[in-house]
Amino acid sequence: MGGSRFWSAEEYDRQAQRLYEAGDYDGALETLRRGAALYPDATELLVSIGYTYLAREEYVWAGRAFGQVLELEPDHEDALVGLGESRLKLGERARGFQCFERVLDLGFGADLDLMLSIGRALFREGLWEQSERFFRRAVAADEESGDAAADLAYAMHRQGDGVEARMWLERCLVLDPDNHDARALLANLFYEGGEPEEALEHLDRIPLEDLWDPVSVWRLVELVRAYRQMTDGARELDPYLTRLDQLFVDPTPEERILLEVEMEAAGLQAPSAGARDQLDLFGGDAEPAPGAQRMDWTGIVRAMCESSANPGQSIEEFMRETARRVRDMTGIEIPDDDPEAFLKASARAGVLHIDR
Repeated sequence: MGGSRFWSAEEYDRQAQRLYEAGDYDGALETLRRGAALYPDATELLVSIGYTYLAREEYVWAGRAFGQVLELEPDHEDALVGLGESRLKLGERARGFQCFERVLDLGFGADLDLMLSIGRALFREGLWEQSERFFRRAVAADEESGDAAADLAYAMHRQGDGVEARMWLERCLVLDPDNHDARALLANLFYEGGEPEEALEHLDRIPLEDLWDPVSVWRLVELVRAYRQMTDGARELDPYLTRLDQLFVDPTPEERILLEVEMEAAGLQAPSAGARDQLDLFGGDAEPAPGAQRMDWTGIVRAMCESSANPGQSIEEFMRETARRVRDMTGIEIPDDDPEAFLKASARAGVLHIDR
């Protein structure tokens, strides 16, 4: 590091931040450790060490670093937030909540960044109702924050409140028209609500390289073909298909089945023979494999189960796991206790296509 031994604690922290933002967590941690060896009471270095450990998913070490800060400054708000997140990651929810409540008790309920940090920590753990509380505080702290509006929308969507989710997404896009993730979710809500033209309008405004959800891209292809009257081989579709190729990387067998069937529903060529065989189970347009025959609802689900990553599980277990995946992917609840209801609801959600 040359003459870095003469750096101040702030300079060590800034250098580590640059490395952290570049994804070099090892380099950031090494820099912070060197700084902390020279400045053991520099709380900003210890806080940064804690967050670097969080990024490395080393939650015990993160908790220890934040604990060191709190020994020096018991009311350090950033350390309390970091310690709370570390405890959530370790399954210590009650103790994590205590850290977040302490931040509120200290009067930081109107601090936008802290409220977003706590809300996001809770959201990442699937604690959507709890995250909503802090995102609402963030919105109240700064009504002009597009990030706060978007995060609150995501929390409401996860809780199944599409109406309020849409309201906050629209608010976010007024404040930040370039929030592509928020626009993609809004487009999907329009699509699922039977408003395809509005969905196309929003999806069309997102650069393809900023669309990370394969379902959104497939729906965009479907809408472009329908409303611009393009044939399957139209060259105008090539950029969309290229983006699909980029996103369609190493899915699990059950994801491949679900996603390839939706590709067929959108009029795309399924990329594997296995997927085309699976389409026959649903009465798709592909030529039947030799000896193939249509099955009843339970038989279809059983065949999907047998093609999954865990073919030894029961179809009940398969439906529960697949319903969870659909919920995580789309936010839509799928019945998981009846094969017919499971398949029909999956079709309504847009992840399966059934042509009877």
